[in-house]
Amino acid sequence: MGDSDALVVQHGDMVRRDQYERLERHLRVDGHGRIEMTFSEVSAVIGAPLPRSAFDHPAWWGSDPKHTQAVWLDAGYLARPNLTAQRVVFTKTDGS
Repeated sequence: MGDSDALVVQHGDMVRRDQYERLERHLRVDGHGRIEMTFSEVSAVIGAPLPRSAFDHPAWWGSDPKHTQAVWLDAGYLARPNLTAQRVVFTKTDGS
């Protein structure tokens, strides 16, 4: 099984790496310096429900490249979640 086929298991949910890569492609295509999305919109882009930890823990949206879901880093963004509003703002890190 290659890295892109790896499964992410969090609280019983399984999401393939390639599903998160859909979010990376979405951010790259959009390209704006600031992209705000609801958690539902993120789920629609990846084609799967977000794991419970995305709703409960800001660290899930962190900048640790070891986290499989942190594909926004590869697209040049940081993620700032608002768990109460179930929204996330992706902000470009390269100043553009």
